[in-house]
Amino acid sequence: MKLTINGLAERAKYEAAGVSVPSFDVATMQQQGKENPRWVHIGPGNIFRIFLARIAHDMIANGEFWPIAGVLPMQAEELDVQLAAHDLLTLGVTLNPDGSRDLDVIAGLSEAVATRREEGFARFVELMEAPSVTLCSFTVTEKGYAIHDSRGELQEAVREAFEADPLAYHPHTMVLVAGALYARFNAGATPITMLSTDNFSHNGDKLRDSILTIARGWEAAGSVPAEFVDYVADDTRVAFPISVIDKITPRPSEKIATDLAELGFTDMGLEAPFGTPLAGFVNGEPTEYLIIEDKFAAPRPPLEEYGAAIVDRQVCDDFENMKVTTCLNPLHTALAISGTLLGYPTIDAEMRDGALAEMVRRLGYDEGLPVVTDPGIVAPADFLREVLEVRFPNRFLPDQPQRIAMDTSQKLPIRYGETIKKYIDRGLNLDDLEVIPLVFALWARYLMGVADDGAPMAMPSDPLLEELMELLSGVALGGADEEGTDDATETPDAPRATDVDVHAALEPLLSNPTIFGVNLYETPLAAKAEALFARMITKPGAVRATLNEEMNA
Repeated sequence: MKLTINGLAERAKYEAAGVSVPSFDVATMQQQGKENPRWVHIGPGNIFRIFLARIAHDMIANGEFWPIAGVLPMQAEELDVQLAAHDLLTLGVTLNPDGSRDLDVIAGLSEAVATRREEGFARFVELMEAPSVTLCSFTVTEKGYAIHDSRGELQEAVREAFEADPLAYHPHTMVLVAGALYARFNAGATPITMLSTDNFSHNGDKLRDSILTIARGWEAAGSVPAEFVDYVADDTRVAFPISVIDKITPRPSEKIATDLAELGFTDMGLEAPFGTPLAGFVNGEPTEYLIIEDKFAAPRPPLEEYGAAIVDRQVCDDFENMKVTTCLNPLHTALAISGTLLGYPTIDAEMRDGALAEMVRRLGYDEGLPVVTDPGIVAPADFLREVLEVRFPNRFLPDQPQRIAMDTSQKLPIRYGETIKKYIDRGLNLDDLEVIPLVFALWARYLMGVADDGAPMAMPSDPLLEELMELLSGVALGGADEEGTDDATETPDAPRATDVDVHAALEPLLSNPTIFGVNLYETPLAAKAEALFARMITKPGAVRATLNEEMNA
């Protein structure tokens, strides 16, 4: 049994395996979608394949024709492994908390191209020029929108793009998209909605700012007319709604791949051409939210009929703040950092650790909820309770701390900085915050690249990782045993923990408002983080000891 269009002809085998299959002719849908494209999506990764593509699938099944053209701006081989090998189909595996699974073939894509290939780039531009395309959505991760470095300066790739032809191929995703919008402008400047569905605060605003900055850079260089900048800046012609997406979608699991093989699938094995596992299936939790600001410049799919909520900006903002800055994402990051340091394999395993469970409980209830506004869609306390009691502890959801720990430097200013700003703006006592500075200390300890047991850690990717680890390179794990002899975790050239000037080591990090949203030395939080960090570097096991002491575990 194979996940391909021809493989779907073996419907009886799919049904016997408990797998639902499309009710429509997939090949016909894909041909019609190529001839009449309407919706482009940039970054067709796992959450897109099991969520947005499934929405498109459900629409098609109900006679609403909104198939999606997927556009991959990164490694083209990802497209080959995850989509092309399966005729753009995805096997969605929903992992329910009771251990049951829902298996569904998802057919929401009409085509998929990789812009690093010449023909793929040409097709992307052609799609963006088409007046029939009225929606372009994104899941490219937070770092995909970044055009500035940690010092607030334009990245080199962006500066170089200002001197290049806007209509040429550009490897930077935001420059690539800006150039495609310029092609659309030249082709008639028809309206379009640019919908970021990435998991960070004010995603649409960030997308708009990045595209406009690039457009203005080209205008200053004389490469585009002022009218193009006006086109991008006009929300009635190019809209950038904010949105919130929520569905925990781990990397594909080896165990699930094995189980699918036992069901009869012969093509659901994992491949890792770049280190990260890729597969024809996507595993995810059943809980999902998609909240979108009602700001569209052109015809759109009836998303609200398929589980999305189309709301005014304030409601979207309130839900986003609840989820991204207080009740889920900060808790996820806290577990990711601590779980990586402590060697936990999964998030659910961490939730059975008394100290870690107490850490995220206090982070949510004691430090987050006081600054949350009820969005009206779900009560914040109920949302948080579901996160802590159902979603994170789901034993059947194999989510790794290392996955969540990726790009932490890009996440901190929103996941924690916004809460700190709210405390300041509302005159609340920052001294009441105990877990947030603990998380900052854990992250600084994490940047040493050494696990709590003293072993080197495999560090998840982060665009600032090398730069930030260099700041901590002068600090080594202390490692004095009870007899006073040195532990092997100490390197000959690095000072012992007892000799480290913690303030000097951490000041360049904790004072950076680009990373934390504020200069932490203008708050009581820096001193707290320094004191906690000093305790965590004394010897192997010091992270565990500090967590137990702070959480009374």
